[in-house]
Amino acid sequence: MMNITWLRTFFTLVEVGHFTRTAERLHMTQSGVSQHIRKLESQLDVDLLIRQGKQFSLTDAGEELYREADDILQRLANLEQRIGD
Repeated sequence: MMNITWLRTFFTLVEVGHFTRTAERLHMTQSGVSQHIRKLESQLDVDLLIRQGKQFSLTDAGEELYREADDILQRLANLEQRIGD
């Protein structure tokens, strides 16, 4: 099963576009963000990012995961809200 925390970190990283700003937004360290991404890539056994110094772009798998992650995270948030109501 995919780790939802790692997925949220990945999704936020793609949205923000920067490791350090992602760390700030998620109240993590930059190395923590990097670790989440590496663990997610290891869990899925696929590279999600093409790292280019301090910048990155998405691989095809990263693009697909990003598209799906938006829906998954929205559904999870909706479920949490419905259960909480």
